[in-house]
Amino acid sequence: PSLSSSAWLGLRGAQPHIRWITPNGVQLIASQFVNGRKLGVFPNGTLYIQGLGQGNAGRYECSASNAVASSTRTVSLSIRRNPSSAKAHITSSSPQRIDVIYGGRLLLNCVAAGVPEPRIIWRTPSKNFDPRIKVFPNGTITVHSVTDKDSGDYLCVARNKMGDDYVQLRVDVLTRPSIRVFYGETVTLRCNAKGEPTPVVTWISPTNRVIAPAMDKYQVLDDGTLVVQKVQRFDDGNYTCMSRNNAGQDHKVIRLEVLVTSPMINGLKGTLNAIKVTAVADQRTLVDCIAEGMPIPRIMWVLPGNVILPAPYYSNRMTVHPNGTLEIRLAKRTDSGQLACIARNEGGEVKLIVNLDIKEVVERAQIRGTNTDNLSLTVGNAVTLNCSFEGSTLPHVTWILPNGTPLHSGAQFSKFFHRPNDGSLIISNPSIAEAGMYRCLGRNSRGLVERTFTLSPGKKPEIINRYNSPVSVVNGEGLLLHCLTNAKPFRLTWTLPSGVVLNRPQRAGRYAVLANGTLSIHQVSVYDRGLYGCRAANEYGSSQLSVSVIVMAYPPRITNGPPSVTYAKHGVAVQLNCVATGIPRVEVAWETPDKTRLAVSAQPRLFGNKYLHPQGSLVIQNPTQRDAGVYRCTARNAIGKDSKATILNVF
Repeated sequence: PSLSSSAWLGLRGAQPHIRWITPNGVQLIASQFVNGRKLGVFPNGTLYIQGLGQGNAGRYECSASNAVASSTRTVSLSIRRNPSSAKAHITSSSPQRIDVIYGGRLLLNCVAAGVPEPRIIWRTPSKNFDPRIKVFPNGTITVHSVTDKDSGDYLCVARNKMGDDYVQLRVDVLTRPSIRVFYGETVTLRCNAKGEPTPVVTWISPTNRVIAPAMDKYQVLDDGTLVVQKVQRFDDGNYTCMSRNNAGQDHKVIRLEVLVTSPMINGLKGTLNAIKVTAVADQRTLVDCIAEGMPIPRIMWVLPGNVILPAPYYSNRMTVHPNGTLEIRLAKRTDSGQLACIARNEGGEVKLIVNLDIKEVVERAQIRGTNTDNLSLTVGNAVTLNCSFEGSTLPHVTWILPNGTPLHSGAQFSKFFHRPNDGSLIISNPSIAEAGMYRCLGRNSRGLVERTFTLSPGKKPEIINRYNSPVSVVNGEGLLLHCLTNAKPFRLTWTLPSGVVLNRPQRAGRYAVLANGTLSIHQVSVYDRGLYGCRAANEYGSSQLSVSVIVMAYPPRITNGPPSVTYAKHGVAVQLNCVATGIPRVEVAWETPDKTRLAVSAQPRLFGNKYLHPQGSLVIQNPTQRDAGVYRCTARNAIGKDSKATILNVF
């Protein structure tokens, strides 16, 4: 045996009876061989090991005995690798299946070891040079601005002169969110599957569960379209459409984004806010908690002692109105303390801390000008001016109108009414003429106090978002055009390039104006390009927004097609090229002389002796006269088609 594949262990001496015991307990005597003669003892007592490996390491015991005496010897055998060379092997890599968002950045790792140091070779799905792809010395590969063509198998090969190792990674490019939908709406996800025989479509939910064809939440139509009813926050995520038939399978991933907005209380931003409210004992006290958000938030009040009142709530002394306002009738000193109003929806939770202070008597106020309020006047909406001082109502109140006319308790003049029970001034159906300063004069045992209210005309709504450049969208995708304003209520309309006017909220075919003023267009076509106008108006004026929309769509064009005539030698494979471009994505198919249609898919396909590459090339292996004839390549999309044909001659 050669030194690289065997080891010799010797024992010298007389010719006694010899026995070896191996580390795993096997006993061998002279002239005995086992394991296909890879392990044995020669007649002279030498132990022979062939094909030495790590499994042979350990303690070996040799014993020799005759009629006079016996002796033993122990040998410890350790195995060391040859440090001069080692086959390349991959020690770590990225997960074998990776999802990346369309337009994002792909990063794959591949780390290898060996002597000499191995080099890393990557094979990408396109197999062509692409400036977006970069391979670093440490074996990492990156792809910037990924597209559909970057989907597929990536092969990392580690190579040195001692051997190769490889790992295959699968990359799926997820489509951009194709339908952004508001909470509570119904959405349809389309999956057009073609094949022969007709493929069966199966949908996988974001939780990796198969969606049954008919459920309360989901419905799968005959054409493969998935309908999701009344979407909620947990419906957000990636939906996978799987199509299968006897010839193979394909899949498409569609991301659904459910739009929700976090709640706000009384227009205050932040998850925790605090205010102080002062009121007078034995009077009616109102504390506002007006919550906004999408979906409409749920409101509850937490009172001292951890008493919880949901909205709405009604009792003899306390009421929580549907809009969240807490009403305390005949407030008491014991009502003082810290209260909390909590608003929750799918977007989160906000809290308003109210430090309520109930006072026994009205503190004396300075005369004139210490209590002033500026209010906005909305034409047509009744206005109530509450004459209270630090939360209290005075027994003797007189209102002075902007023209100097005094109005005593219970009096009514034109649009004005001085309500006697609480001293409030009510202005019915006001117009711009009612703008001005209103004075409330009150008297009690402590003296005279005054409070003034200035009513100012409202402002016209202003559109706060702008489009400084045209909006580009690919044919077939969805489009959202926003029209955000700073004033409510108002009238908002969108004018389409065709002249059609849509109000808020309204849905007409593929067009919908959402509650927040956003115009949504489903499956944009080239006919949707042009100028869109948004107009927001109220009784004080209007403002407008113009948006130019460009729809990117190009008919198919075959850039690398077959020649008009192709010659092939009998038994020698021939390749017919068909590379096409166009927007939206082009579907490529070959028609063979026997009128069989071969559709190009994301995976390589084999039809008899014909191999169809995902890039569109058709390879005819081992051609014969039966393969001769006209081969036609056709490229189609929603805009049009292009085709090229070649006559294949086999000689």
